[in-house]
Amino acid sequence: MKLAVVFGGVSSEHSISCLSAASVLRNLDQNKYEILAVGITEEGRWYLYPDYNVDKIEKGLWQEEPGLVPAILSPDRAAHGLILLTDGGVQTVRVDCVFPVLHGIGGEDGTIQGLLELAAIPYVGCGVAASANSMDKSITKVLVDAAQVRQARYYLALKHEF
Repeated sequence: MKLAVVFGGVSSEHSISCLSAASVLRNLDQNKYEILAVGITEEGRWYLYPDYNVDKIEKGLWQEEPGLVPAILSPDRAAHGLILLTDGGVQTVRVDCVFPVLHGIGGEDGTIQGLLELAAIPYVGCGVAASANSMDKSITKVLVDAAQVRQARYYLALKHEF
């Protein structure tokens, strides 16, 4: 099974994502999975990191490594994975499952989940709606209230009120 571990990202939590990804990569069974490390820079560039070094990922130094291959996660269901932009042209790598290890915007907000849904690639974690609704704390509070779940009192401060 080809498992793509996607980490980094454009959010302010980029470095935390790298720490989390290092932990995930250290604990995945390499006998069970063919692991593809896919890093996203803070500028939003995607790279396949073929011979990944977990320590470099953890320290945020992975982007300086030689051998990074520009990659695109294709929403095309026929591709079902990554499109690699190599010196020799374009190569498609089928992915069986994605483990998004992304924090904040672009990772926990339903956006990557939506892309994976379009691509029909199974993934680890919450779906689009759960991710989006729990990332937006004002929506989370409303949903929790509607479900009559006890929670701490809160005040929703709206920008236009200031």
